[in-house]
Amino acid sequence: MDILALMRNKLLLILSLATLAFQAIAAPTPKMPHGMATHQFVMLRAGKNSTTLAEEAQAKMQQEHLDGLAKLNRERVNLLFGPFLDDGDLRGIVVLDLPDADVARRSLADDPYIKSGRMIMDVKPWLCETNHFFLPETPQTPEQFLLGFLMRGTNRMQLAAEESQKIQTGHLAYMEGLHKKGKLPIAGPFGENSDWRGLVIYHVGTVAEAKELAAGDPAVKAGRLVIDARPWMTFKGILN
Repeated sequence: MDILALMRNKLLLILSLATLAFQAIAAPTPKMPHGMATHQFVMLRAGKNSTTLAEEAQAKMQQEHLDGLAKLNRERVNLLFGPFLDDGDLRGIVVLDLPDADVARRSLADDPYIKSGRMIMDVKPWLCETNHFFLPETPQTPEQFLLGFLMRGTNRMQLAAEESQKIQTGHLAYMEGLHKKGKLPIAGPFGENSDWRGLVIYHVGTVAEAKELAAGDPAVKAGRLVIDARPWMTFKGILN
């Protein structure tokens, strides 16, 4: 397959993700496009155990945590992982290629942060491209992104079909433009009917830039979505 064909296929998948993200504003169970599947999106939150550890013990726990995630990554169970770089309640994410939340929780149950109560898991089904993730480059190099949670906006009125279609068309065109510019490696909706509508990962350097990109989305302009953007990192090569 030539380079142009590869780019076209990848763009079609991004557009499918964008369509799902918009459909998820109103529908909890959008139709699954070809080439996509439901993954388990694990948010690692701060737990109740905040006791201070000695430096050596903290380093050991951190290394065991990373070794466990890396092992699952090599086994292609853990497809994407990394920490948030702010000081919020959310500490990191893990995307698991597993069938449901219970299996996802069991796969991370031996993580030292989970076992010690320093972190807890919040698991959501997430629809995304099935073959988008790769092993990290060697040597492993950190790469920063901005991870944005698309939340339900303040405009929750039932829209006329024509108006809804207009917003959707603009939304798709906008997402396509971001992808072509290399600003949007991946996006997709959460597969549950809650205020958590979807996820975007922007390849930009600051929260301000991420919010600026989101502000141009017609679905955001219409008040159907708002973004919660946070600095986040993974290893170079995982997201291509």
